[in-house]
Amino acid sequence: MDLNSFFYPKSVVIVGVSANPQKIGYLVLKNMFDQGYKGKIYLVNPKHSAILEQKVYPSIKDINDKIDLAIVALPAKMIIPYLDEIKSVGCQNAIVYAAGFKESGKEGKKLEEELIEKAEKFGITVLGPNCLGFINTSLGINATFLKGSSPAGNIGFISQSGALGSVMVDYYAGHQNLGFSHFVSLGNKAVIDETEVLDFLKNDKQTEVIGMYLEDVRIGQKFRKILTATCKVKPVVILKSGSTEEGSQAALSHTGGLVGDDDIYSAVFGQSGAIRANGFSEFLNLLRLFSFKRVPSSRSTLVLSNAGGLGVLLADDLIKNQLSLVTISEDTKEDLYRAFEEAKKITVHNPIDLLGDASAFDYERAIFSTLKEKNIGSVVVLLTPQANTEILKTAKVVAKAQRKIDKPIYPVFMGKKSMAKTLHFFEDNHIPYFKTYDGLPVALDKINTFLEWQKQASRRDSNLIQTLSVVANRPEIEKILITYQDQKIVNMQDSLDVISLSGIEGVNTSFASSISDLSHAMTQVSFPAVLKIASETITHKTEVRGVFSNIKSLDELYFSFRKIMQNQEARGCYVQPMALGYELLLGAKRDPVFGPVILLGMGGIFAELLKEAVYFVYPFSFDCFQKTLIKSKFAKLISGFRGKPPLAVQPLYEVAMKLGVLLEKVTEIKEIDINPLFVQGSTIKAADSRIILQ
Repeated sequence: MDLNSFFYPKSVVIVGVSANPQKIGYLVLKNMFDQGYKGKIYLVNPKHSAILEQKVYPSIKDINDKIDLAIVALPAKMIIPYLDEIKSVGCQNAIVYAAGFKESGKEGKKLEEELIEKAEKFGITVLGPNCLGFINTSLGINATFLKGSSPAGNIGFISQSGALGSVMVDYYAGHQNLGFSHFVSLGNKAVIDETEVLDFLKNDKQTEVIGMYLEDVRIGQKFRKILTATCKVKPVVILKSGSTEEGSQAALSHTGGLVGDDDIYSAVFGQSGAIRANGFSEFLNLLRLFSFKRVPSSRSTLVLSNAGGLGVLLADDLIKNQLSLVTISEDTKEDLYRAFEEAKKITVHNPIDLLGDASAFDYERAIFSTLKEKNIGSVVVLLTPQANTEILKTAKVVAKAQRKIDKPIYPVFMGKKSMAKTLHFFEDNHIPYFKTYDGLPVALDKINTFLEWQKQASRRDSNLIQTLSVVANRPEIEKILITYQDQKIVNMQDSLDVISLSGIEGVNTSFASSISDLSHAMTQVSFPAVLKIASETITHKTEVRGVFSNIKSLDELYFSFRKIMQNQEARGCYVQPMALGYELLLGAKRDPVFGPVILLGMGGIFAELLKEAVYFVYPFSFDCFQKTLIKSKFAKLISGFRGKPPLAVQPLYEVAMKLGVLLEKVTEIKEIDINPLFVQGSTIKAADSRIILQ
């Protein structure tokens, strides 16, 4: 979908323009004038001949000119018929502000379906309905009914919330040197959705950073593809609302209970390179840093402070957020000692404490003495308002230093009453400031993660292509699953057979419903052994005393069998040899929006107790898989834990991808649990599994 003519129209018509200052038709016209639209504006309303000294036409058909965009300020029930009018003059783009569509109930939903059908038939691209419209500051077009004009800037903002959009417009209107290239309110997304607008902004020269407020995504795979392509060329910061509600079938598997909608969105954003903001303040901070082009070159940070305690707290937060403190070289230490020898003793390790009476000159000497360190990625200048603190002078020192060096300097000027003038100074000089230190480390971590993702993007793609040669043995798998047409749950042995056919090795398993069967099974299984209850209704076997492990003799085996068979839901037992290694949970779930989702967590009885898991949306690269594990609590396992060998990441990645292929190829499968999955070095075996069908 080419949206250039939509967002860069040379001529517009406002249908339903009004002389009433309280009506949308009037507010949009006034905003167009105030923003300074450079194109032609035509007005349509059969009840008026002129509004704001502008000619008003009785019908769109009376306009003898090409119309690029129709701005429709009419009630919901008048929209569908008016599309015929728009089509008749050759206009292919329309904004529909009206509410009363699918958000209002069954009748509104039906009306929206008619709108979509007619728009598709006529080839009309529609923004909305139930939206605020859009702003393009470079063209001077403000096709919204928000209050006031919007300052120009380099931020492209896409919003599913009209209210949040109005807050953002108002926020930037009150800040110097911050503003939109484009603001787009999506509304109900009848035709234009978040993916189309994102694709447009990806190629828009006025847009250097993109912010998105999302409640959902309409077409998951397409969105993910465009998001990944966009993040390769410019940053995308996403504020996503909503958390999952566990479905009624969640208890059927560990995976269903552990993977929620929000986990899936986080995985999609992370794998695609997007930055997810946790809260509105963080969202604004990230957009501001990217907009001002104040991004760190590495995770190495230098801290200068006039408050020892706060400097240490800031340093703690930096470390907690995977950042590092620059080690100050001996040469730089000597420079600092020489610079301050006539004045006072300062702490010359990072964070550098300039003491409470630090002057603006002290900050200047410290900044320029340390910035020759080559491995500094960013500098934080922390200042508190003490009796003789030169607040504004120090701010000017920061601005002077920022003009001379290419490393970003982040002023953290803490206080309120005494900081007002200084904060305005920072805004005027394109310097992103922080009123407290706690938002900065999180922002720096996320920006560094994005920049690292960008550097690895091409390598990530090649890794992915090599791994996708895995092909599921579909005919044999479907032969097993067809016997479960009237059931939802595939038993453990058949589930293990299915994943074995997908290339994932399973532990040797035999079924026994009698002592005789058990004796025969032990000709195939060696001690020590494990005995598990066989039941399609029991998910958590240990909770019903349905698992006996480390069985070393036949007598012990028979005793355990009789105990299990006392459970009325037992139809027999599975017997296996004891497996060794780390116990993990590997699961897969078919998400209706994004497709196969893979979960990796702690296995055995700890799966839902600890709820420590990581998530991947298939397909995913080895680089993504490895980095996610390193940042999780699995990191200790990767290097070896308590005498056990290191966790082999590459074989585990291949097994996880095979599970993704299985879900992709065999559409009858809804969820898969492998719990536990035993991992010992490069040997990986599934000891228990459950498949849930659609």
